[in-house]
Amino acid sequence: MKAKRPKYEASLERHDKAELPHRASRVRWLSTVMPQHRGYMMPLDSHLVFTEAKDCFIYGQYVAAIVLAASFIEHWLGSIVSQAGFEKEQRKGLAAIIKCARENGILPSTLCDRADHVRRNRNPFVHLKSFDHPDTVVQRAVTEGSTPFEMLEPDAKNAMIAMYSVAMYAKPQI
Repeated sequence: MKAKRPKYEASLERHDKAELPHRASRVRWLSTVMPQHRGYMMPLDSHLVFTEAKDCFIYGQYVAAIVLAASFIEHWLGSIVSQAGFEKEQRKGLAAIIKCARENGILPSTLCDRADHVRRNRNPFVHLKSFDHPDTVVQRAVTEGSTPFEMLEPDAKNAMIAMYSVAMYAKPQI
């Protein structure tokens, strides 16, 4: 006699089937901004953060994708500014790292702007802000005449572009 399949398995299967076209669309989009490269050389922790940020984006987990992309940017830029002799700034967090990279010409200003945009989008998710703080997704949605949920995918796309751009532009010695 065949064992009865748990209801949650059938539910997961229906959900996976319904989401497959959306995931495929995100993979296609991601392949246009992040070409498949073999052999990114980076510390394992950074590699795991980079890979999981992409996976979260593909699966529509946009908050996690944003948080992980910002984490990767902090790993990567932190290593670069530290190697440039700015160990103190590297220990002060992402805002200080971006400021240091900008002021010392370590990254182009446009890339610093993009990284800082990801940092500002990430902050309300990792540092609780008041309801009326302008960087919260709710306040940004109100300002832009959107919904918080409509804001997240474009924010996550921007985070993926910034993460990849930082990784490709500046390579720390590991």
